[in-house]
Amino acid sequence: MKNFLLARCVVAGVNCFAIETKVGRVKVNGVEQTNRTMISGGLAELTVKTYISALAKYLDFVVEYISCLLLFGSSSAGVDFEYILDKFFESLSVGGYSEDQVLAETCRRLNKRPVKRRTINVYRSALLMVFQVADKYEDAEVSLFGLDSGFEPFKFTRRVKLKGYEISRLESESFLAGCIRGSVSSRLVNQLPKYYRGSAKHFVGELRLNREDILRAIPLIKNIRDRCVITLLAAGGMRISECLQLLQRDIDTKKLKVFLRDPRDRLAVYYEMGLSVTQVNSLRWKGRSRPEVFMVEPFATMFWRYYAEYLVSKDYPIFDANGLWIAHEFVFCLQKGRTKGLPLCFGDEGLIRKSFKRLFEKVGVECVAPHDLRHCYVSFVANELETPQGKGEGVEKTSKIVGHVNPASTAVYDHFNQDELTGRAEEAYRNIGYHPEMLSE
Repeated sequence: MKNFLLARCVVAGVNCFAIETKVGRVKVNGVEQTNRTMISGGLAELTVKTYISALAKYLDFVVEYISCLLLFGSSSAGVDFEYILDKFFESLSVGGYSEDQVLAETCRRLNKRPVKRRTINVYRSALLMVFQVADKYEDAEVSLFGLDSGFEPFKFTRRVKLKGYEISRLESESFLAGCIRGSVSSRLVNQLPKYYRGSAKHFVGELRLNREDILRAIPLIKNIRDRCVITLLAAGGMRISECLQLLQRDIDTKKLKVFLRDPRDRLAVYYEMGLSVTQVNSLRWKGRSRPEVFMVEPFATMFWRYYAEYLVSKDYPIFDANGLWIAHEFVFCLQKGRTKGLPLCFGDEGLIRKSFKRLFEKVGVECVAPHDLRHCYVSFVANELETPQGKGEGVEKTSKIVGHVNPASTAVYDHFNQDELTGRAEEAYRNIGYHPEMLSE
């Protein structure tokens, strides 16, 4: 940190941190009661230290950001804490790659780089705790834990009385800031965006796309890039967004393995490639319990053959439409026009779906989408994949293979084959002595 440091102290018999300024070693007011509140609430010693450390880094950011505002000729008089708090969380996710000059300079001075989403959640929890304590004990006459002397208020927080339209703005535009500052009801915290959301109940009907249809359609694909995409989706059962967001480093051609990574865990990598903040924020991730992709035959062998051809073909662009060297590592790119070289994941997904639909219409399959390949994959692994124990891995093991956190999500993909079920029923009827007269009864 540039402006503050952490000093060891003991509060209520627990080793904690105090925050002091580097110049003059002046203690920051309100940290002691925050320590006491967290300790009395049963938080672990490590958690208390982590939260105070997060608070210190937030204060360091506030001081440096205001300094940079003045450096760029702006006035800090009209800047409220909600705005600075938004900028602080933006610095955690974007770092020095921000399009805001003031924020970029602040991050450069503090040597801040983008952090993982779980780290952002730690900062959120820490500041939520700190500001709740600050609002509760900002009256200097209120004593805590029966002490005679009151505590000094936090100098870096303030409670404001907001009007109705201002609260609505906070809820819609800066809900996180509104919750942390206490300017909206605490019960609304549950409405904060979640990374993992439960899905509605789905009707599991008959499988619309089977492996035979895919094998008949692949030879009809003329573009080697599209062959790679289709065979990879069929072999690994990944989502279309996960496939199109693959980087070259995610595909290990020596070990013949493919890995899926959370874009939020490597933000710096994307910014170093020259991607804008808007492009990085548009990258999607629904969650996955394991990064390695389990690939099934014969599509796995087909993919590795097509991928080797793709890397040396003219369909793999090296220069963009302006003749400039392509700096990013995305595997699948647009191949012509003014958007040549742009990652395919930033292109029009509607065109991808239309071309996919037209492809399978040629083999007599209608009303399908790329996600049907994932349904086909899960159904095959769960029910038909040859294993030492027999056919199929079952829903629970398949759930781990496809990366689902909840096995109930996998059950949605476990389709039935109507022809196979009818055949099994007829076989059972023959075994028990079925005869046509049974129907008349």
